[in-house]
Amino acid sequence: MKKGQMIGQVFIFILAGLVFVLILGYGYRAITTFMERGQEVQLLDFRNELDSTVNMIKRDYGSVQRIDLRVPAKTEVVCFANAKDETTQDLARLKEQYPLLYTAWSTGSENVFLLPRSPTPLLIKDISLENGYCCITVAGGRVSLRMEGLGNKAKITPWSGDCQ
Repeated sequence: MKKGQMIGQVFIFILAGLVFVLILGYGYRAITTFMERGQEVQLLDFRNELDSTVNMIKRDYGSVQRIDLRVPAKTEVVCFANAKDETTQDLARLKEQYPLLYTAWSTGSENVFLLPRSPTPLLIKDISLENGYCCITVAGGRVSLRMEGLGNKAKITPWSGDCQ
């Protein structure tokens, strides 16, 4: 084998290694992007399902329904709060337990919170809660709610148990 052929083979191996590393990097980035988009889709599905259910139930005064909502992966707690424009009875506990949620609520940009926090603010205006806010622990990737139609709003409470 000639000396020039050996140098050519080394060059080919280096080039093949470089192509392999580039393909690996691109694949990792693509998979990460797909996973992030999947989480965004789960969040949008949760918001749309909650919003459509509230709009359906709020008009039927006095009706009560159990709603099982799928929540995005890694969500541990879902908190609901009355809309900012509505007078609330007591949000001092919310300020004490979840100061970041209270700050986000006080700006009026969101009233449904997923913990750990989601990057997208969720605002559902037509919900009502007895004590101003309610946090519910997620079990099995779902949260069970009791919704009662009030004519212009939907009252939300946990299906079983109490609010945290």
